[in-house]
Amino acid sequence: MWVKLKQKYYDMALAGKVMLVFLLFLLIFCAVSQTVLQICLSIYDEKLYEKSLQELDYFTQEVNRSLGEIKALSTDIAMDDEIQEQLTALRDMEEADAAYSLGLLNLRSLITSKFNTEANINVRSTDYYDGRMADILIGVKVEKVPDAVRAELEEPLLAARGGIVSRDPDDSWPYYVAGRNVLEKEHARLTYLGTLLLTCDIERLIGRKVSSLEAEHASLYVYTDQYMLYQDETVEELSLPEYGEEKGYEIVRVGKQRYFMCWLYSPATGWMYANVFPYTEIYGQIWTARMVLLVIIFIMAAVFIMGMKSLIGTITRPLNELTESMKIVETGDFEGARAYLTLEERGDETGLLQREFDTMLRRINELIEENYEKQLLLKDTSYKMLRAQINPHFIYNTLNTINWMVKWNKNEEVSRLIVEFGKLLRSSFAGEPFATVEEEAESVEGYIAIQTYRYKNRGDFIVEKSGDLEKYQTPRMILQPLVENAIYYGIEDSLEKCTVRVTVKEEGEYILYEVADTGPGMDGETLQAVRDGTVKSKGNGIGLANIRERLKLIFDDAGFAVESEPGQGTTVRIRIPKVEWKEKGF
Repeated sequence: MWVKLKQKYYDMALAGKVMLVFLLFLLIFCAVSQTVLQICLSIYDEKLYEKSLQELDYFTQEVNRSLGEIKALSTDIAMDDEIQEQLTALRDMEEADAAYSLGLLNLRSLITSKFNTEANINVRSTDYYDGRMADILIGVKVEKVPDAVRAELEEPLLAARGGIVSRDPDDSWPYYVAGRNVLEKEHARLTYLGTLLLTCDIERLIGRKVSSLEAEHASLYVYTDQYMLYQDETVEELSLPEYGEEKGYEIVRVGKQRYFMCWLYSPATGWMYANVFPYTEIYGQIWTARMVLLVIIFIMAAVFIMGMKSLIGTITRPLNELTESMKIVETGDFEGARAYLTLEERGDETGLLQREFDTMLRRINELIEENYEKQLLLKDTSYKMLRAQINPHFIYNTLNTINWMVKWNKNEEVSRLIVEFGKLLRSSFAGEPFATVEEEAESVEGYIAIQTYRYKNRGDFIVEKSGDLEKYQTPRMILQPLVENAIYYGIEDSLEKCTVRVTVKEEGEYILYEVADTGPGMDGETLQAVRDGTVKSKGNGIGLANIRERLKLIFDDAGFAVESEPGQGTTVRIRIPKVEWKEKGF
């Protein structure tokens, strides 16, 4: 996998490689920035929790202090000397005496005097009873503690032996109760003198202190395992911490809103305190700063990418131009390749490389032009040499035929043969190296007419022509050597009468010359040698190899094929492109 990715990287364009590396570093930078930011936010959450916990702890201490004041008030009342003296006196009085009723009034006055201080504003009411007629209610809200609550507290109060006993609010009595049995302290007799119960509205007490919490729009919850003591605002569907958890914090989501919730368990009262406030209210500025930072990073990344793209373009554009110019060079268009280069006046490596490449193309083009002129001269010289080489070969063979016919005293035939021979010589020595296809075919027909006198008993000649042959041109003397070779290697080497078929016709965009004989043919090794041009000619002529060379000099896409099988004869095919006849040839 790694090898494939590495290879893909190597195959990428230079601009892609630079941009990929830049984006990789940019991605690493963004990831590191986000990680650092997340760590900072985590630290901020911890600090926020510590501050919130300290604030909540201070609040619980304030509540506990207020509850302690209520307990201290009950002690102050129970241990007051005047109240003790009055309670002792009432114990010894008869309930029906007027003095008893007067004593109760005096007792009420003494207890009421204890509430004339600001420290006792949290006491809702005081309830004193002694099991007889005494049942004194004092306070802002004069409301007797229900008998069920009194009965519930009776056993704990007895067990406390004059100590303080408290009861948390519940559904049956939604007020906090702190009470004690008042015992005679003189001489440590500890005789029961009555029961004193102080009630407190916890919701009102907490409500007066909740303003000390700094968080705005906070929701405070104070609860026990069975009863919600206080809640100033309710966050719907909020799940509070489980009762008894010592302390902690959590960022919770309710609907689309997030809240920061901090809680603390107070062992002194057994109450749970949970403070909940919108997280974005405290975290809003940080969140905004985070968004601003992300936007800045995005903008900087976009600016860097555009800048890097421009810089990469400045570096790679000359290289791309150089690459495209090289591709144009492959087509052979050196001037077009030079025109593609901008050749900016720049002193860096790419500018120098472009200028040097342009100089190289200019020099190569000059050398090619010089070489092309030399090749044209060489091509013309070679062509003339080939023609000069063909003509003597043909003349020799023709004169040899005339010689034999003169010996045979065939004067009329010799006369006709000389006329045909004259036509061939005139065509062969024509100054124009090209003729129409029709003229070339007629020249071959004249040649065949001459050869018929020599090989009439050993061979048959068939000439087939089709198409508008006068319209197109062809190099002179490329068909006659084929017929000559068919005679030399077909008719002369054949033990039976041999047929030579000459075909000249249009074939698509080409002119087809085909000479086929029914002679002895060639084996595979000889055929390959003929095709390769390595076979040694038996005669003095230039044969097929010279025709192939002539075609290469004139045409770029001429076809030349030789097919042969032992005992099946030989076929030579030439295809040349159609070129309309011009007086001065190509």
